[in-house]
Amino acid sequence: MSLARGAARGAGWSFIAIFAERSIGFFVLALLMRVVPLRDVGLIAIASAFSELARIVANSGAGEQVQASPGDLTVEAGAFWSQLIASLTFSVMLWFAAPWVAALYKLPLLGVLRAMAVTVVMTAFLIVPSARLTSQFRFRTIGLISFSSTALGGACALLLAYNGHGLMSLIVQRLVGVGFYAVVACICAQWMPPPLPSLTVIREGFRFSLPLMEAAFVDFIAITGYVMLVGLRMPVSAVAQFRIAQRLIEVLQEIAFLPARKVFMPVLVAIQAEPQRRAEVVQQMLDPLLMLICFVCAVSGAAAKPIILTMFGVKWLQAVPVFSILALVTPALALYGLINPILTVTGRTRLVSWYAWVNALTIAACCWLVAPYGLIPLAWALVVRGLVGLLLFFGALRQGVPGSAWTTFRLLGLPVGGLIAARLSAHAMLEWLPLLSRINEMAVSTSTAAFVFVVLVLGLAPARIKAMRVRMSRALFSRQATL
Repeated sequence: MSLARGAARGAGWSFIAIFAERSIGFFVLALLMRVVPLRDVGLIAIASAFSELARIVANSGAGEQVQASPGDLTVEAGAFWSQLIASLTFSVMLWFAAPWVAALYKLPLLGVLRAMAVTVVMTAFLIVPSARLTSQFRFRTIGLISFSSTALGGACALLLAYNGHGLMSLIVQRLVGVGFYAVVACICAQWMPPPLPSLTVIREGFRFSLPLMEAAFVDFIAITGYVMLVGLRMPVSAVAQFRIAQRLIEVLQEIAFLPARKVFMPVLVAIQAEPQRRAEVVQQMLDPLLMLICFVCAVSGAAAKPIILTMFGVKWLQAVPVFSILALVTPALALYGLINPILTVTGRTRLVSWYAWVNALTIAACCWLVAPYGLIPLAWALVVRGLVGLLLFFGALRQGVPGSAWTTFRLLGLPVGGLIAARLSAHAMLEWLPLLSRINEMAVSTSTAAFVFVVLVLGLAPARIKAMRVRMSRALFSRQATL
């Protein structure tokens, strides 16, 4: 199978699987949010931020290490044992820090944090087998595992939530989902935890992973973890409203951008010996991705109110403007996520860390300074700060894809212009047609945004869209396709 065909089919299967998984996850979330109290959602948001921070940092670098050296069992052993040691360390730290964190927030977080600490160690057993499956372009298998884990965890959570155990339902959902994923991924990848290797091999694993762990730490703060700062500056009920909007933004990225982002690393590794092709490949992969994510953000942001109220109920009304505003910055957040694979493949992992620190510190400053003024000012401040993310992406392109950074960066212009025009048109239409029912409001806003985006893009760049369509068709259906 050609590289283009493998990448396109991998991205396609990832999209199908992630869409199915997020759909069932969305359904579960909607049912849970109708019965779980706001306070419990806020508590779990803060506790999850701490446990996810520990989990992501401890397990970063192992997957990239395995993908960068596919089939090397020594590398796999070093990656697994270095991440297991890190996971155990972070889990113990979280366990003993739980009373201090609970006192800092003046919230009953002790038991929640300690339960979440268990997932940090559990995740160590799924990263390497998942990376092995990714290197083999087995995205259909990964998708099925992920979908099944989401469905099983959701079923357990719903059973508990509708029997009055709101907080416990959210904890069990995470534990069951991660545990199922780890077991099935190991079986499908035919992977067992390897024997303890030599200290040299473990040190080499840490040497590769440490810069990526550092980058993961600050990246998590920038993408999700800043809710910890919001929790210190806002009431817990406001944290819950913000977290729901933030979670919807994450889902948009996962559906529209994550499938292809998963393919970026193995594709760039495959052409590692041909640096002159890197710019062309990055541009060909980015172009349809930018169109897709800007279209999704235009449509979903325009219909923020009917989407949130229909799914979660009127008690989540304050999350509507936050989600609507943050949808404007989602393309910048998604593009920033490509800095890691672009620079990791070129061996410039220290730069990954540097960019991550700049991104995280600017977001943290935004949250700390603006959060006391309310949810809407905070959302707009994060949109303005998104320009920094775009500048960082441009800098990474200049260093990872030298000589063509500006050409690649210019691909943003048309889809972002379409996003803004679509949102403004949908807003104007709703102002012109007031007092619509919720269903009619959703129909008018989504159809207006979609129509304006498509007409603008097709009208201004028909040749670009045609070339994109031809490339995608060849990648998916022609056995001779190449990138």
